[in-house]
Amino acid sequence: MAVTHAGVRAWPLLAVLGAGLFLVAVDATVLHVALPDLVRQLRPGAAAQVWIVASYPLAAAPLLLPSATLGDRFGRRRVLVTGYAVFGVASLGCALAPGVPALLAARTTLGVGGALIMPVTMALLRELFPDRRRRRTAIAVCSGIAGTGSVFGPVLGGVLVQVWGWRATFLVNPPVILAAVVAALRWLPRSPPGRAPWDALSAVLAAGGVLGIAAAVGPSGGGFAAGAAGCVLLALFVRRQRRAETPLLDLALFGRPGVPAAAGGILLVMSTLVGLGLLLAQYLQVVLGLSPTAAAARLLLVLGASAAGSVVAPALLERFGTTRVRTAGFALAAAAFGIPAAGGLVSPWWLGGALAGSGFGMALALTSSTDTLLSAAPADRAGGAAAVEKTGYELGAGLGTTAFGSLAAAVYAAHLVLPPGVPDAAARLASAGPAQAEAAAHDFAAATELLTAARAACTASVQVAASVACGLFAVAALFSALRRADV
Repeated sequence: MAVTHAGVRAWPLLAVLGAGLFLVAVDATVLHVALPDLVRQLRPGAAAQVWIVASYPLAAAPLLLPSATLGDRFGRRRVLVTGYAVFGVASLGCALAPGVPALLAARTTLGVGGALIMPVTMALLRELFPDRRRRRTAIAVCSGIAGTGSVFGPVLGGVLVQVWGWRATFLVNPPVILAAVVAALRWLPRSPPGRAPWDALSAVLAAGGVLGIAAAVGPSGGGFAAGAAGCVLLALFVRRQRRAETPLLDLALFGRPGVPAAAGGILLVMSTLVGLGLLLAQYLQVVLGLSPTAAAARLLLVLGASAAGSVVAPALLERFGTTRVRTAGFALAAAAFGIPAAGGLVSPWWLGGALAGSGFGMALALTSSTDTLLSAAPADRAGGAAAVEKTGYELGAGLGTTAFGSLAAAVYAAHLVLPPGVPDAAARLASAGPAQAEAAAHDFAAATELLTAARAACTASVQVAASVACGLFAVAALFSALRRADV
C-alpha cells in the first residue's frame, strides 16, 4: 500500500500508534505508586527496588538508535509489530514474575520492546503526514500521549494497586498490544526497506556508549570507569559516522538550527517529569497522608495541563515558531517549580497551581522540541531523528529517577533529626527514607516524633529538588531566548 493512499487513514492510524506509545510511556512510571505493594510481596532489597523502577528506561535508552535505524533499513511496520510482540510478552512476564530476578529480567525485556516501538512510531509520523502543518498536529498528539502517559502511570498504578494489586499494572498491556498488532498488520502501510546496509558495528558502539553513561549515573553507580568507557565508545561511534558513506546517524542533523536545543529540551523535560514526579508521589502519601489513589488523583493536574498544552501547541507553533514556543514552555515550567521551591508545598492551591503550570509548560517545550527534530531530517532518515528524540525520553526517565532520587536522599539524610529514645534498628530504617520511617514508627514512645521529623526532612528534600528543577528550566529558557527565533 502506498504512503499516499495511507494518508486517507492517517488519523485512525494515529490512534493505533498512540495506543502503543501510551503504554510504553505509562510503564516508565506506573510503579511509582505501586512500589510499596510490590515490596510487601516480593521483599526486594533497597538497591533492587531502584533497579525495578529504573531498569526499564535504562534498558531502552541504549537500544533506541539501533532499533530506529532498523526501521529505516528493514521496514518500519515490521519493526513496530515486532516491538509490540516483545512488549506484550514481557508485560505478561512482569505480571507473573515469581520473584525479584524474574521481574528484573522481564522489566529489562520490556525496555527492549519499548525501544523497538518508540522511535519507529515517531518516524512513521513523518511518513503518514508529509504536510508539515498536519504533522505538527500529529506530533502534538503523540507528544501529549507520551508526556501524559508518563504522568498517568502513577494514576493508573494507584487505582490498580488499591483494587487488584501491583501485578495488575502489567496485565492491562497485553490486550491493548494485541489490538494494536491486528490494526497495524491490517491498515499500516508497508514502508519500503532501505537499500543501504545496516551498520551493526555502529549500532553496537552507540548502544554501548549510551549504556556506559547510563551505568555511570545509574542506581548502583558504575562510576568513572563506566562513564569513561561510554564516552570512548561514543567517540568511536562519531568517528565512524563521519567516515561512513551511509551513516547510522546523520551527524549533520545536529548542525541544523535548533536541533541541539531541542534534544537537550527533551532530556530536561523527561528527567524532571519522571524524577520529580516520583518524589511528589512519595510526598503526597507520606507527608500529606493520602492514599495511593488520592495521591495519584492529585497528579492528574499535571496530566490535564499537559494535554491542554499539547492541544494548543500546534497553533502556537504556527504563529510564533518553535524557538519562541520552546522558550515560553521552559519559562513557565521554571515559574511553576519556583512555587514548591519557595515553600508552597503545604497549600493545596499553590501546589495545584505548580502541578498545572509545570505540566502545561513542559508540554509546550516537548512538542516544539519534537517538531524541530523530526522536521530537520529528510523522510528517508526520519528514524535517526526519532531515535535522538526517544533516547532523550528514556535517558531522561532513567537518569531523572536516579539523579533526583539521589539528591532527595542526600537532603533527607542531612535534614533528618532523630529524636531521643528511638531504637537503633528503627533509626537505621528511618534514615533510609520517609516511607521506611513510616514503617519504623511503631511500638516505641518516640514514634510520633520520629514520623514528624521524617516528614519534615521529606518536605525539605522535595523543596530542594524543586529548586534544582526551577534553576535548570530558568537556564534553559535563557539560553533558548538568546538564540535566533526560527519559523
